[in-house]
Amino acid sequence: MKNIWLPVFFTLGILMSLSAQNKPAWVDKPSAVYPDSLYVSAVGAGADRRTAEKNAVASLTSFFKQSVTSRVSMSDSERQVNGNSFSESNLSRSVEASAALDKLIGAEIKETWDDTRNRVWYAAAVMEKSKCAAFYSAELDKTVHEVGSLIAMPDGLNFEAVAQCKRAQALTVNADTYALVLSMLDGQDRRQEISALAADVNAAFDRAKSIPVDVRVKGDSNGRIKAAFANVFTAEGLRTGGRNSRFVLEAALSASPAPKTAYFNTHYTVDAALVDTGTGAELFTFNIADRESHPASQEDADKRALIGAQRSIAENFPAALREYLEASY
Repeated sequence: MKNIWLPVFFTLGILMSLSAQNKPAWVDKPSAVYPDSLYVSAVGAGADRRTAEKNAVASLTSFFKQSVTSRVSMSDSERQVNGNSFSESNLSRSVEASAALDKLIGAEIKETWDDTRNRVWYAAAVMEKSKCAAFYSAELDKTVHEVGSLIAMPDGLNFEAVAQCKRAQALTVNADTYALVLSMLDGQDRRQEISALAADVNAAFDRAKSIPVDVRVKGDSNGRIKAAFANVFTAEGLRTGGRNSRFVLEAALSASPAPKTAYFNTHYTVDAALVDTGTGAELFTFNIADRESHPASQEDADKRALIGAQRSIAENFPAALREYLEASY
């Protein structure tokens, strides 16, 4: 009986040996085929080819993201020890750069292998250092130039400058990502240059946001509507106040009794416009209208209307202001 099984074990041994011989070297050690001096490489595995390829690219991406994570961790520790040596904006920029790496450019699948015996697919994802370094360097040059143009503010301080600086901040995240990838592709290390650029962008943004906006509201006897608008500007980092401000938010509150039902009702409207007094241009308008009710008295309905107007401004004006700022660029 033992002699009968010998050929079977012998055959299985041959198949296992052949399987091991057919296994590409890159599966266990991608650098054996794609040397580190020329490539950044990673291997992914999965139940099918598509999953293996996806996991290979994810593994390659994690190589770069780990560097960002380490940088954030070290910088955060430095901030705790040395106070303000690492600003919150730099920390946020690093986190955003890490997220941006999910769209890693230049990664390609070079090879796949189907391990039929174990029912596993393998894929090799690589980035050719010289080719990708040239691409990221060109993208970085283009981004740096665009950021410089955006923060130049040739027309002085206005809302267009605010919008341009917001755009520049977003582009700086891209530049930070490009610089990180470039340094890890053995290209020119330009991370200090981009850190300096980010500082310039933040400084320009601070200057742009120093524009004072005067808020004027007719029919606002207790100043609550004015405060509601001012809070939104402040939340966007803009200043309010100053009677000689070039930019003025002119608004009017009106409230009147509505036909009584089972409750006392008050209908209210708020009409506002942001005006450039230097040119006389109306930059954008904002309007709300609604009704509030109270079972006790008309006076109580009027109070609710005022509260409702404040709430509606707080809920809707931020989006209107951001939409204008984004459209200004």
